[in-house]
Amino acid sequence: MERFTGKSAFITGSSRGIGRAIALRLAREGATVGINYREHREAAEAVAEEIRAQGQRAEVFQGDVRNEASVRAMVEAAVKTFGTLDVWVNNAGVEYEEPVEDIMELHWDETFAVNVKGLFFCSRAVAEHMLRMKTAEHPGVIVNIASRFGFLGDPNSLAYGASKAAVINLTKALAKKYAPVIRVNGVAPAFTPTDMMAHVSGDYVAAFRANTPLQRPTRVEDTAAAVAFLASGDASYTTGATLPVDGGYTLK
Repeated sequence: MERFTGKSAFITGSSRGIGRAIALRLAREGATVGINYREHREAAEAVAEEIRAQGQRAEVFQGDVRNEASVRAMVEAAVKTFGTLDVWVNNAGVEYEEPVEDIMELHWDETFAVNVKGLFFCSRAVAEHMLRMKTAEHPGVIVNIASRFGFLGDPNSLAYGASKAAVINLTKALAKKYAPVIRVNGVAPAFTPTDMMAHVSGDYVAAFRANTPLQRPTRVEDTAAAVAFLASGDASYTTGATLPVDGGYTLK
């Protein structure tokens, strides 16, 4: 299946984890891929090399989503490199796990700067391009990575959950704003054992399994598959939705 042949896709925060899996999945389906990193160029280049080894084009772009000037420069560079942008995935994110009474202002601000402000800066910048280059018949696509905590909240990860609730709201608002030329949707994964979550205990993983109907954590490939669906023509009549990819965790 090559749903993205002849199309370009850009994934923020794609040098590792979920972002890396999304980049590899879209490339496998034929996309030319833009890999974004903030600090670790070597990791981003490694992802690009994996994609090139599959016979697809991949380019690396440095950019800090917290900074609007950096975002606009990144979008302009991607458009200049690829000629157009068909799919944009807002994946960059941070999480600080702290009890409510211990939440640091610095961590609160950083969480919202990356997860909310950064997503907005990126969406607005890429939308300006898509509105010029796309049509209702051939729309651009934005996919936002939210979280189960955006639906449920978690007192031990309060800032993160609140930021992801904002992502779900932004997804709806931007879908209304940019229709019918741009479709905007979200994916909300549950606990995913990436290196960002390497600190969690075995007890946490066991409890997650026990409270999840499908009895396993989310795999990065699960989220990547959901993103690929929403970014493809198979979801051509879907906008403003956030798809849980959580094994049924949010059913409780």
